[in-house]
Amino acid sequence: MIRFLLLLLLSLTVAETADAQIWRRARDAARRGAERAVERQAEDRARRATEAAIDGMFDAGENAVRCVFTDQACIDDAQSRGEDVVLTDADGAPVDRSGAPVGEGNASDAVVRSASGGGAAAPASARPGEGAWANYDFVPGERPLFVEDFESDLVGNVPRRVTFHDGVMEVVEENGNQMLRFGNASAIALPLPEVLPERFTIEFDLYHGDNWNYTVLGTGPLTDPDDDFHTFHGDLKNHTAAEFRVGSFFQTGVSSDDGGSSLQNQSAHEEAMVPVRIAVDGSYVKMYIGTERVANVPNADVQRTDRILWAVAGEVAAIDDGYNGPILVDNIRVAAGGREILYDKLQADGRVALGGILFDTASARLRPESTPTLRDLQRMLDQNSAVRLRIEGHTDDTGSADANRRLSQERAAAVAAWLTSQGIDGARLEAVGMGPDQPAAGNDTPEGRAQNRRVEVVLL
Repeated sequence: MIRFLLLLLLSLTVAETADAQIWRRARDAARRGAERAVERQAEDRARRATEAAIDGMFDAGENAVRCVFTDQACIDDAQSRGEDVVLTDADGAPVDRSGAPVGEGNASDAVVRSASGGGAAAPASARPGEGAWANYDFVPGERPLFVEDFESDLVGNVPRRVTFHDGVMEVVEENGNQMLRFGNASAIALPLPEVLPERFTIEFDLYHGDNWNYTVLGTGPLTDPDDDFHTFHGDLKNHTAAEFRVGSFFQTGVSSDDGGSSLQNQSAHEEAMVPVRIAVDGSYVKMYIGTERVANVPNADVQRTDRILWAVAGEVAAIDDGYNGPILVDNIRVAAGGREILYDKLQADGRVALGGILFDTASARLRPESTPTLRDLQRMLDQNSAVRLRIEGHTDDTGSADANRRLSQERAAAVAAWLTSQGIDGARLEAVGMGPDQPAAGNDTPEGRAQNRRVEVVLL
């Protein structure tokens, strides 16, 4: 009997062990199968993402152009015609700016989008110093205080980063680009991280059509701190310092009760989205619509706070007449700094960030708006023959680091090439691409990324 029980126990143990082995084998096979399935799913996702990104490169249709990634002339030519570019290797396979094959992580770097649509700056149609840009003298501030393109906001909402006061406004989308649409008698404030300095610039793109509405900006404190500001007949009530206006019926320019004023009729903003630029140095104000300087006031009463009041107003009587249409605003940039004596700053600091040197999107093609800064740099080198410079290109950390380093090198070289074309000895210049490796600010805010996209000159 005991022998029988021992044999029975042994058989059960063997059976249990065999069953356990079968279950373990099944479990291991299932795990391996699941792992292979996950790998296949990851590969499929990567393949689909890559295919979608590559397909997206040709969404513009037949106007998309293939260029070998090293052929800058092909890229520049396509951008000058407003066409998208797909970067390839010599065999025609899509690659990113550094020449690496396209994968899930770098597919967006394999296409150079045309900047002619979506509210972005159009590709340069003239070279710096040519045509209407020959006498253009606006230089943007080099340290951004407020940057907003509304791309991170929900369509239909009031933008998150502005302070709403009154009226009707919402983010809208047109041709894949988001912008802010104002209705009549609307007001916001742009909060700033500090009080505006002595030198600052304001830039934005604007369209309002042929109507009686217009845009007015103020930088000074309120007359009555216990009250808020509002608009009526185009004025910022409860606010007495200089105001910057863009309109048709109410004119465009600088209005200052306690200082100089300069207002004139303007219509460029009635027909298309145009860049508006304001440069302030102490009490001196210059204002530009496109390439035209529309105000030049040396004694405006420009006061300063840590916000910019922004209102859209019109003739109240015109509301019932249908003359008050919406106003569209995009690409707002407020920055500390502006035009200054370059040689003095170089001698004092050893290096200068040149916020006024601008390029086409994802390209080393210099934009004509770079004219004032390039001319200042050329004059400084002409007048100081012993000065030698290292020209550094810098980027933010968006996209591939290798692609950014390559692009920054190309941009630094483009600046050096322009200077040598103006008679500067190339032996006095070095061009270096830093890519994202030496940020001037964090890359976690629009202002920080804008500050990191820059060209610096360093005294050697």
